[in-house]
Amino acid sequence: MSYVPRILLCGDLNSFKSAAGDMPFEIVGQISFRGSPERGENYLFSNPNDLFKFVPKDLRIFLDGKEISADELKKILDGTADYIVFDDAGECIGRHNDLHSLKIFYRFIPREILFRHARRNFYAPKNFEALATFIRENNFSHILDVDGLFYDTDFFMFPENFPNVDGVIKNPEPILENFYGKIYSSLAECRFKFFDALLLAEREPEEFIDVLIETDALSENILTFARKNSALEKFLATNKSIFEKISTFAAVNGNWYSIKKRMSKDFCVYVVTHKDVKLDSLPDGYKIIHAGHAVAKKYFGYLGDDSGENISRLNLYLNEVTALYWMWKNTSHDIIGLNHYRRFFTESKDTTFSLEKILARETAEKILRDNDIIVAENVISLSPVSYWQMRISGNDLEQFVSNIFKKHIALKQPDYLDSFECTNQSYTAFQYEIFIMRRKIFEAYCEWLFSFLLDVTEEVFARTNIKQIDNPRKYRIISFITERMLTVWLRKNRLKIKKLPVLFRKGI
Repeated sequence: MSYVPRILLCGDLNSFKSAAGDMPFEIVGQISFRGSPERGENYLFSNPNDLFKFVPKDLRIFLDGKEISADELKKILDGTADYIVFDDAGECIGRHNDLHSLKIFYRFIPREILFRHARRNFYAPKNFEALATFIRENNFSHILDVDGLFYDTDFFMFPENFPNVDGVIKNPEPILENFYGKIYSSLAECRFKFFDALLLAEREPEEFIDVLIETDALSENILTFARKNSALEKFLATNKSIFEKISTFAAVNGNWYSIKKRMSKDFCVYVVTHKDVKLDSLPDGYKIIHAGHAVAKKYFGYLGDDSGENISRLNLYLNEVTALYWMWKNTSHDIIGLNHYRRFFTESKDTTFSLEKILARETAEKILRDNDIIVAENVISLSPVSYWQMRISGNDLEQFVSNIFKKHIALKQPDYLDSFECTNQSYTAFQYEIFIMRRKIFEAYCEWLFSFLLDVTEEVFARTNIKQIDNPRKYRIISFITERMLTVWLRKNRLKIKKLPVLFRKGI
């Protein structure tokens, strides 16, 4: 982080530097007090507004050896310095340097003690107490601590105050598992997740913008701290319009900021067809796409999969996969899905088809706040997944094409080979290759799938007579095996999967 706290030091400079180690800080002055600490109990006040009204007459304040008034100290803390730090390793107040005495005399200045910490920074405990209250009051139930702030401030010892927090920490201590629900070693590990809010350490504006871009898909809410008169405070004050909403709540020497980003929430579920779907209307966010439009004998006025970068001409062998490829290469929806003209997600237990039962956009978005992907309910078979295609395409052809898949997965995605084999031998899989998911997950899946699928297709063309086969149950074998690939990919990726029933339209 580029933020360097500006501090007034009450204590021995060499002792403080030794204790601080490589933690960043800037000493803007050294302060000392002279008075009667043994009478400190007479100067404790319940009203913070009275702190400067009752400074004892015999208390003298010195800045770099020059005596100053309490009002002058206050001005320094309101401008030049961020915090006053009491280092209990030095003699801060006369001969009394124990922490209790420091707290007594600290009551005369409007800053909480900023504790020196053994890891990398300094912190004011009341700031995190205020944060805990804010999180509870705003019902942020799943937070990502992007910079390990709770770890750096020892607040990981109080998991009861911060429920359901995940953290990004490179070398975590085992005890952190008691605080964090899940620990990621890097932001890349949680790139598919979505959180109620992200907790960020204070940064310079340029770095703040960079991390907003880097974490854009993870949450629409940001929690961060900005010191009084800091560059970040000024940036947020002058750029409110780029965010949907900014709220503040007071903290020591600054404010916590709750920032709600402007999220486009561009949502589209493509309904793949090769015929007239005979639907008068679809719910908001659903759009029909004609797969194989480039080789179609009839057109129905629907969006085609043959514009831009496409593989529409392969539709006879790949089926809905040509629409999937077009979606990947030619769209940018934040949430994207694929349904079939006969198959739609629903929350209803009654899967008899009706338009009213199709999963609504608002419901899908709500589900994806707590889940990573929506797929069809899987069915348990009496035979392995690979046997499903053997029955309709023939044992020899299925096994031959499956081996070509295996070969190219081993070449391009070797980490998924075991998952491929397990899926083939499993008695269950996610059916139909239909889904709804967030963009980053969609792109990761498509990048993986198409890293080998087109090579598989070319080799099947070269080594079989599949183009001369008239039986669609046989020439669609590449598509049938591709349908398993979503299950293969999900086996290897730690995603939270939501399974939903499927409405099935008959007679179309």
